[in-house]
Amino acid sequence: MDNKKILLLSALLIINCSGTIPAVGNEIAVQETPNTGEEVVKQEVSVETFTIQEPESPPLPVTVFEPYMIKRGDYLIKIAAREYGDSSMWKEIYEWNKQEIGPDPDRIYPYNFLSLKRDAAQAKNCELEFFEYTIQAGDTAWSLAEKIYNDELAWVVIYMDNANVIKDNNGVLQPGTTFQMRKKLDPCS
Repeated sequence: MDNKKILLLSALLIINCSGTIPAVGNEIAVQETPNTGEEVVKQEVSVETFTIQEPESPPLPVTVFEPYMIKRGDYLIKIAAREYGDSSMWKEIYEWNKQEIGPDPDRIYPYNFLSLKRDAAQAKNCELEFFEYTIQAGDTAWSLAEKIYNDELAWVVIYMDNANVIKDNNGVLQPGTTFQMRKKLDPCS
């Protein structure tokens, strides 16, 4: 009787561990032991297995975060409507960017970046390309932004891209210093 329980437990273990269902067939053989005269019953079990295939589920869409450069006049509702076709998504945009925006979702500034969630297949390649510009006498961040990007508020981008050089010069744009200027102000447009 104990052998049958062991076999049954073994079969259940096989089912649970391998995802297969065994087919069990019993063959019983009786043998006499020569010395004691006791009968020993041997039970042989043959196990056939087959695999149960689960139906394939469709792959989950892969999403990525893509940088979005805030434009003049942007606010989160406007960005949500333009980028997702649903102005109520401003709340999600705020949650994704709460650390950068801060406690007030109405305070976003042109030429700063937000992270927007996109389907990976639709994400754009947003690599920055630069050219070198040598600072001339009389150049200011505002005048450079107006001259190169046609918008004086883009000085923020010039500062972000050249913060170390500006810091090394105590915040002064020294003539002869080389700055890295973006070929395209918004790399994702």
